[in-house]
Amino acid sequence: MNDGAESAAFSGLFRQADLGLRREIDGAAASPGVGIGPAYVVDRRRVHVLHRHIERDLVEAEIERLHEALRACRQQIEVVKSRLPHGEHRQILKAQQMILRDPDLIQRTETLIREELANAEWALTTVTDQILEVLGNADDNYFRERGSDLTYLIENVLQALLGEHGDEIDPPPGSVVVAQDLSPADTARMHRCQVVGLVTGVGGKTSHSAIMARSLQIPAVVGVDDVLAAVDAGDLIVVDAVRGRIIVRPTPEEVAHFQAERDRHLAFEQKIRKEHAFPAVSQDGLHVRVRANIAISEELDLALRHGAEGVGLYRSEYMFMNRDTLPSEEEHYRMAKHVLRRCAPYTVVFRTFDLGADKPTKLLELEDERNPAMGMRSLRLALRERDMFLAQLRGFLRAGVHGPLAIMLPLVGGVDELGAGLDAIEEARDQLATAGVAHADDIDIGVMIETPAAALTAEHFARRVDFLSIGTNDLIQYTLAIDRENEAVSYLYQPMHPAILRLIKEVAEAGARHHVPVSLCGEMAADPRYTWVLLGLGVAELSMHPSAIPVIKHIIRSSKTDDMKELAERVLKVDSASEADEMVLAAMRARFPEHLRHGCSEGEGGP
Repeated sequence: MNDGAESAAFSGLFRQADLGLRREIDGAAASPGVGIGPAYVVDRRRVHVLHRHIERDLVEAEIERLHEALRACRQQIEVVKSRLPHGEHRQILKAQQMILRDPDLIQRTETLIREELANAEWALTTVTDQILEVLGNADDNYFRERGSDLTYLIENVLQALLGEHGDEIDPPPGSVVVAQDLSPADTARMHRCQVVGLVTGVGGKTSHSAIMARSLQIPAVVGVDDVLAAVDAGDLIVVDAVRGRIIVRPTPEEVAHFQAERDRHLAFEQKIRKEHAFPAVSQDGLHVRVRANIAISEELDLALRHGAEGVGLYRSEYMFMNRDTLPSEEEHYRMAKHVLRRCAPYTVVFRTFDLGADKPTKLLELEDERNPAMGMRSLRLALRERDMFLAQLRGFLRAGVHGPLAIMLPLVGGVDELGAGLDAIEEARDQLATAGVAHADDIDIGVMIETPAAALTAEHFARRVDFLSIGTNDLIQYTLAIDRENEAVSYLYQPMHPAILRLIKEVAEAGARHHVPVSLCGEMAADPRYTWVLLGLGVAELSMHPSAIPVIKHIIRSSKTDDMKELAERVLKVDSASEADEMVLAAMRARFPEHLRHGCSEGEGGP
């Protein structure tokens, strides 16, 4: 926005700031940057749905009414999509259209209409609530936040069924959009509105709206409690998406400060994005392969646009969510084939389904467990559900003829369990060979190191597999005996704990001794505070959410191996996590202050 337009947008707002109370509210930084502008408030209420019975001879007409509403909403999304340039935001809208074609959602709704003689609105709401309950019970942020996307889509369908029309947002240029929640279609409309910021009361960093905000480079803070009660239309707002907060009715001095910070942030963004395609090679020639963590193929464009050298973690369990039937071997094959072709010539590492515990599925009957995180989950569940496991493995092996595919086994506890997993892969390969089906004979197979037992016996794994991948999210949880989703003990979740650092070093050294690459795919990989420490400990590859890739690659290109090793050696000598944190933060802030402002979780490490 030019200076004249900016001045006009702020005209008279300082007077309003003097009349109202300044408020500062914390949230989560979902799309980095700083935005300053008057609030455009979107206040929507949920559609009220009545439960009424219909006559049996009207059932087919009611089902057709449902399909007409679904078609109308898909067409609305198509209109929005047609206005956008090609990119990942269009892919996300395409994914929304696919949700509105989901056979599980549609068939279950049709069944309720037929069997309960229920009106389409009530049937659709009932099925949606059941799906939302499953998503809401998941501890994995990715699956919880899919509920926000589904809610908005269904609200639009209900409005179409009721003959209502949701208000299309139309914020003026230079404004900050404030809402309890926004659909991805809403976010896409901001592309042509030239908004400078986005604030929502719900959502997280992996919601589709957050992803779209990042792709459109709109600073966004989400998860702001009571945001609609705190902000009035026209209030001047600073969206501090570096630290994860908003300031409502800031002082003139604060506005001047954040204008300068915004300009500095934008200049740095432009520099980083120009270099995103460059490989992550340090100043002394160390090449670090930086890959992406993704859960659905629609995220692949985002990863490649940010410079990912392949996929280090494809979360295949998403295919088992929100459906009544198991995915077939053919579905696994087609999905993996599509991803491989899109990602060529880079490798894609497919993790076999990591179900159970925080990733529930109605497709399996799992007993309630006192401690599901340590119960029937991941590889141990796959070995129990062998037919389901073999179908996935056969699909992956078939897809391996279309590109460099690797298979990764999750939560492997010991060599015996690894042997059982390798036997299953060999059995799947034999089944394909017997049936005369084309498949890859030679693919890389690796394991995730997620428990202290696995880390301490990594030497034994390294003799038997092609790569090791450290999953720090669970490794930290299991090593420090804390539930990472429990806010009461969240302060104990310490990536720089001496035990964690020693376990990472142990795994890296085991891999080096056997010439087996060691990657790290937990959240630590995406945090610029830890880049030097991880590489200094001997980790050879990093895999992370796509938006973090440009910053991490730029840090690596600006570094020397000796400096990274020296910091890692110093950190290994300290006694506590707090001391290690201070040491690492001081070193990285001195060298990479802008990188920390852009990449630390919720602004940690910022000034």
